[in-house]
Amino acid sequence: MKLYQGEPESPINDQMVLDFLRLHPDFFIRYPGALTELTLPHEAGGAVSLIERQVDILRERNVTMRKRMNELLQAARNNDEIFAKTRSLNLALLEVRSWHELNEVLATHVLVDFEADFVCAHMLDADLALAMDHIQHHIREMPFASLQHGAEAICTALREEELRQMFPMSRHSDSGSAVMLNLSLTRGLGMLCIGSRDPGRFSQNMDTLFVTYIADILAKVMNRLAS
Repeated sequence: MKLYQGEPESPINDQMVLDFLRLHPDFFIRYPGALTELTLPHEAGGAVSLIERQVDILRERNVTMRKRMNELLQAARNNDEIFAKTRSLNLALLEVRSWHELNEVLATHVLVDFEADFVCAHMLDADLALAMDHIQHHIREMPFASLQHGAEAICTALREEELRQMFPMSRHSDSGSAVMLNLSLTRGLGMLCIGSRDPGRFSQNMDTLFVTYIADILAKVMNRLAS
């Protein structure tokens, strides 16, 4: 059906209207009266003008953007805090002169500053005899070898028995979670384990950038002490 003489034979559809408005974004500026003739159904059952609806949409987008901005700012604050703690730990590691000092630094900074429940650095075939609270040496194999998958960092939930194997000098009464990080030792193999009584504390989607950096520095310190 033609609306005026000379109109194309094909009827006007929604897509054609959308395409026209996209090609002519100033249409409602040139014809402001058209806005007053447009209404949109309201959730409450009434009708609102197109301008009111546009204002509502912009307001909703503004709220979403503010929420997103607040999330980004909070993430930045958290990263700044973690960076400061990581820097403090690494500076303390650089001052370590003995295995006993290293044991104390791990306890002080990882357990206190990072609010972890457990921490232990494990070594295999490193020609050492160590059995401290937070540093363990093994001769045949790591007691948790089945949990290793070759990745640089692994975050996983652990059963009570697995926690006992990973943190043998701590008390355990329930399940938990841990992050496991490879230590690049010049002699033997190494693994830094940081654990929590909360099974969800170290989840698979956790960012391991900072703890990987700590493991790199720790490995250099351990290589120096072992030489």
